[in-house]
Amino acid sequence: MMYAEVVFNIAVPRSFTYQIPDNLIHVVRPGVLVLAPFGKRELTGVVVASSDKSGFADCRDILDVVEDFPLVSTGLLDLTSWIAEYYLCSWGQAVQLALPRGLDQKSVRKVFPAVPVPDTLDEITGNLRHLYDMIFREAGRDTRYFRKRFGSGSFYHALHTLEEKGLVSFTQIRTTPRVSTLFEKYIIVPDPVPDNFAGLREREMIRRLLAEHAGSEYPASGFQSLTGLSSGRIKTLRQRGLLKVVEREKVRGYRTPYKEEKKDIVLNPEQRSALDQIGDSITKNRYGVFLLHGVTGSGKTQVYIEAIKMTLRQGKKAVVLIPEISLTPQTVGRFENEFPARVAVFHSRLTLGERYDAWRRIREGRYDIVVGPRSALFTPIDNAGIYIIDEEHDTSYKQDDPAPRYHARDVAVYCARKQNAVIVLGSATPSVESYYNALNGKYTLIGLNRRINDIPMPEVIVVDMRREGRRPGKLNTISPFLETKIRNALKNREQIIILQNRRGFATFLQCRDCGHIPLCPNCAIAYTYHAHKNVLQCHYCGNEQTAAPDCLRCGGKELQYKGVGTEKIEKELRQLFRGVRVLRMDLDTTGTKGAHDTMLQKFKSGAADILLGTQMIAKGLDFENVTVVGVIAAEVGLTLPDFRASERIFQLLTQVAGRAGRGEKTGTVVIQSFSDQFPAIRHTMTHDYNGFYHQEAERRKERDYPPFSRLILIRISASGRGDALDTAKQISHRLRVGSRRLFQVLGPAPAPFSRLKNMYRWHVLLKLDRSRDRNGLRSRKLINDLLGSYLKPAHNGIRVVIDVDPFDML
Repeated sequence: MMYAEVVFNIAVPRSFTYQIPDNLIHVVRPGVLVLAPFGKRELTGVVVASSDKSGFADCRDILDVVEDFPLVSTGLLDLTSWIAEYYLCSWGQAVQLALPRGLDQKSVRKVFPAVPVPDTLDEITGNLRHLYDMIFREAGRDTRYFRKRFGSGSFYHALHTLEEKGLVSFTQIRTTPRVSTLFEKYIIVPDPVPDNFAGLREREMIRRLLAEHAGSEYPASGFQSLTGLSSGRIKTLRQRGLLKVVEREKVRGYRTPYKEEKKDIVLNPEQRSALDQIGDSITKNRYGVFLLHGVTGSGKTQVYIEAIKMTLRQGKKAVVLIPEISLTPQTVGRFENEFPARVAVFHSRLTLGERYDAWRRIREGRYDIVVGPRSALFTPIDNAGIYIIDEEHDTSYKQDDPAPRYHARDVAVYCARKQNAVIVLGSATPSVESYYNALNGKYTLIGLNRRINDIPMPEVIVVDMRREGRRPGKLNTISPFLETKIRNALKNREQIIILQNRRGFATFLQCRDCGHIPLCPNCAIAYTYHAHKNVLQCHYCGNEQTAAPDCLRCGGKELQYKGVGTEKIEKELRQLFRGVRVLRMDLDTTGTKGAHDTMLQKFKSGAADILLGTQMIAKGLDFENVTVVGVIAAEVGLTLPDFRASERIFQLLTQVAGRAGRGEKTGTVVIQSFSDQFPAIRHTMTHDYNGFYHQEAERRKERDYPPFSRLILIRISASGRGDALDTAKQISHRLRVGSRRLFQVLGPAPAPFSRLKNMYRWHVLLKLDRSRDRNGLRSRKLINDLLGSYLKPAHNGIRVVIDVDPFDML
C-alpha cells in the first residue's frame, strides 16, 4: 500500500494522510493535484509527500487526480513550505500561490425538501421553519447559498435537525474545473488534391477552389468565410478525403495596443559601473542582493535589461516583478523589444484561460523571462538566475488578504539565496528597511545619482494653499500658479500629469443645516460621492446607495460636497481649459480588461493632454513630452495612524515628481499643500532621499519600529463588539504570560478603522526583540503554539489573523 500526504486550502496547519488506489499509484506523487474526500465534501488538494507507511489504521482513498503530472515543482513545494512557516499560515494556503487558477474541483451539497412531505413538518417552528421554507421555495440550491441567507442562529444545527426529521435530503455534485486547454479546428487542403470529384455538384468550381488553396491550412471558421462553402459542403468534402480536419491548441496570449519604440541605448559610466558590480555575481553564479538606488529617469530599466542579457548568456532565466498592472504595457514593451518572443506576461487582469496558457508555456520552458506583479514570482520557471524587483518599496508587493500574507520582495530574496541567483531591488525611493540593510552591509548599495544624458531633475515648487484663500466665483481646487503652468504647457503642446490620490467626486457629503454625514452602515465610515453614477459608495465594503437630493436626517436642501476626488478634478480641468483632452486613471475607469494599456497608448500617442489619476500613475511611467506634474493635495494620507505614513507620502510625491522633464524639455512639479513643514514634503522639494531616510530612521529608532524591530500584527474581528474585545483580551493575556521575553505585547487596542464590513476590529501588536531572537524563528514558533486554537476557521463570527511584517496598520 502507498500513502500520500495532502494539503488543502484551509486554515489548518497540517497535512492529511490518504491511501493511494492501485490505479493511481504510478500517477500520484509530490506536486500532483488530487481530488479527495474531506468530511462530507470533496476537495482539491496538493500531494506534498508519499510513503509506503501510514500512522493511521484506516485511511480514506484519493478519488482522482486533476492532472497526471506534478503542477507544483519540488522547488515550489520547498518555497511554499517556508512561506507557511515564516508567515504563520497553513501549507495548503501557501501552495495555492503556485497553482494555476481555475483547476480546482470540489463537491457541493445541494439541498432538496423531502417528497412527500413528512408529518414531522408540523413539529417545527421558528428558525427551523424559516430554513425549511427557504429550501422549499428554492430547492436544489447548495448549502452555502442558504447559509448566506439564513441570518442569525446556528445554520448547520438547524440543517442537521431538518435532516434528522426527514424533511430534507442532499445530493453531492462535483464541480468541473473552470479552465482547460482550448483547442481549435483547422481545415487542411491536401497537396496534391485527390481526384475524387465525381458526382459533386459544381465540381469544376470546387476543383479550382481547392487547387488554389492546395497545401494550406486555415481555422475552420476562417475557411468558410474565405471560400463561401457551407458547413454541409465541407463535411461532404471531408468524407471524400478532399479536406482534412485537425485540432490544434489555441494559445490565449496577452495582447496590448501599447507599443514601445526600440531605442539604441549606450550605458553611461554610472550604469556601466552598476552593471559591472551586478554582472560579477551573475558570471560567478554567486548569490547577491543589490539595492539599485537610482533617481527617477536615471536608467534603472536599462541596467535590468543588460543584467538579464548576461544571465541568459549563462543559460539561466529571469523573473521581473513590477508593482502595478498599469506599468505592465510599458515594461513588457521594452523587454519584448530586447527579447522578442521570450517574455511571458503574468498578472491578475488576464483571463483564466490566458493565465493558464501562460503558466503552461512557462512550465514547458518556452519563455526565458517572466514579467508581472507579485504572483509572477510563483510561476514554474526553472533555473532562474536573476530576480528583479522594480519599485521595491511599493506596498503592493505585500499581500494583505487572503493568507498567506507574504511580501514578494522578501520571498524573492529567499528564492535567490536558495538558487545562488542574483536579486536586484530597484527604486528611486527605497524602503527604509532595504536602505538600512544596504547601509549595514546586508545588501550591496549601488547608486545612480544622475538622469540619463544629464537631464536636470525637475524643479519642485510647493504652493501654500492657506495663502491662496477663497476666490468667489472661481474654482478653488487648482491654484492660480498650477493653472498658469498647465495653461503654458498646453499652449506649447506639452503634456501634464495630475495626481490626486482619492477617487470619486467628493470625499463625503454633509448637510449644512444639521451637519449630518451619510455613513456606510457596514463600516461606520463616510460614503464617497461618485457624481457620474450619482451614488454614495463605501470604498471598503463596496456598498452603494443612490445619493438623495435632500438630507436624510432633517430634510435640509443644502448638501455640501467636502473633499476632492479625481472625478471632481476632471470636471474642473474641463471647465478651466476649454477643449482640453483629459484621461482619468483610477479604479473607476480601469476596471475593464486592457483599460490601462489603451489609456497609456492614447496618452503616449499625444491623443490626450492631461493624465489625471490616483497613485497608479505616480511611478514607472516614462513620457518624454510631460513637462508639468501637479499634486492637488499632498497631505492625503499623512495623518493616518501608521508609522509608515510619512514614508509613503515621500515615496509617492518623489515618484510622481519624477514623471516630469524626462525628455529634452525641463520639468516643473507643483505640489499643493497646506503645510510645507512635513518632512515628506520638505525633502521632496530638494529630491533629498538621504535626508529623509536619516530623519525617518532616527524617529523609528526612538520608538523601536522597523527596521530596528520586527512586528507581528494580530487582527481580531467579530460581528459582536463584545466578542471582538473579549477575544483580543484573551489573546493579549496569553501572549504576555507565554512570551518568554522574546517579544513585547502592545494592546489590545481598537483598530483605527474600528468597524469594517459589519465586523468590529481590534489589534494586538507584537514587537520582537532582535537581540534575543535575531531572525524571529523562535518567536514565530511560540506565537503559533500559543494561538493555534484561535487560527482555525472562524466560529461564532470571530476571526483571528496573524500578519507577519505588516504593512497595513489600519
